[in-house]
Amino acid sequence: MKRIALFFLLILPLVSSCSKEDEEPAVDAFIFGSWNFFCEGNCIQIYKYNQGKLFIDNMNSFREAPVITYKTTPLNAQFNAKAEALREAFPESYLRPLGNTLVACPNCIEEGGYYIAFENQTGVLWWQVGREPALWPAEIKPFMELLIKTIGELPAE
Repeated sequence: MKRIALFFLLILPLVSSCSKEDEEPAVDAFIFGSWNFFCEGNCIQIYKYNQGKLFIDNMNSFREAPVITYKTTPLNAQFNAKAEALREAFPESYLRPLGNTLVACPNCIEEGGYYIAFENQTGVLWWQVGREPALWPAEIKPFMELLIKTIGELPAE
């Protein structure tokens, strides 16, 4: 009887430590793009790279809704590598601790900016970076240059 009790005491922590969250870890969708608050026509160009597919927003401005919505059909798979490369270049050690903030963006409302975010089941961690390269911290300059290049190479709708 003692052996059975000991067996269950040893196995219980192993069984109880497995949860649905362990089986399905929260995967971040990588979101990036540019926006302008005061403009006419399509004022935002936001992309969402999620589970190996790239989607483009289906909005004309942030004024339309408080949450960015995306087209349900992904862009052509030829663009996935560009989004993946940008995601891999993200300056984690510098930007993660500064989450949910403006970076080098003193006039974002007038000038617009660049939007970067990670989204998962628990919420969104975002950054808005200004358009003026001279104000960018050195730690993010290479990433921002790649971001601008990548946006320019992706289709705009």
